[in-house]
Amino acid sequence: MSTKPESHPHVVLWGVAKPPDAPSSSGFCQKLEVFLRFSGISYEVGETVPMKAPKGKVPFADIKHDGRTVAVADSHFIILYLIENGLIEDPDTVAGLTPAQKGESRAWQAYIEEVLYSAIVRDRWYIDENYAVTSEEIFGSMAWPIRPMISWFFRRRVMQSIWNIGVGRHSQEEAQTLQKEAFEALEARMSSRLYFHDSEQPTRIDLIVYGFLANTLATSGNPYWANMVFRSPTLLAFTKRMTTLLFPEYESLLRRIEEAEVLN
Repeated sequence: MSTKPESHPHVVLWGVAKPPDAPSSSGFCQKLEVFLRFSGISYEVGETVPMKAPKGKVPFADIKHDGRTVAVADSHFIILYLIENGLIEDPDTVAGLTPAQKGESRAWQAYIEEVLYSAIVRDRWYIDENYAVTSEEIFGSMAWPIRPMISWFFRRRVMQSIWNIGVGRHSQEEAQTLQKEAFEALEARMSSRLYFHDSEQPTRIDLIVYGFLANTLATSGNPYWANMVFRSPTLLAFTKRMTTLLFPEYESLLRRIEEAEVLN
């Protein structure tokens, strides 16, 4: 792990293991890295497991500034801490959003994170063929005696979490209805505009939307959702633009997008 001068703020983003040239398999870890990359703050990604996190989930962060290190858990509160302590600029303030626009963004954030993403994660872990793909993508590099045990443990843990929040109690058809509703709403909102609020630069909600789009399009474990997005010129253009701007090293994701553009 690199050593940074204490005079410059530095963030260690603790999340699940990820390759350097692809999005995280955790939507919330990816969301946080999008904010860090966009802000320009010095950061690095560290590998951990949810059981070691302060709230039993990732991401959490060690934020080094003003001669101290502060541990903050949950992507939402990490971002708030960085903004409120003047360590990064607030994209909404820079874009000049009104209070009503900020409120609308917060409502969409809750919709994407609590309803849409939960329904997508349900597809990844509840549907056997999707689980097989997800398990191979996340745990495929592990040694065989350990891999099936770790994969089973995490599947059980994720399924219980999704059940507890209510989405796991839906049928597959109902969960995919939630995805379709969100897709149609998001596509309609982003149509004929570069960014969510028709601003000249990304705002918080753009970074959130992009983080979850990158996460869900880089995997083959949620085909129902991905196939809808890959048929949407609007959402593909947005994802491609943001990836090129922030994560040009995501070459595999960019290839997927370009292949879908050809088919459209």
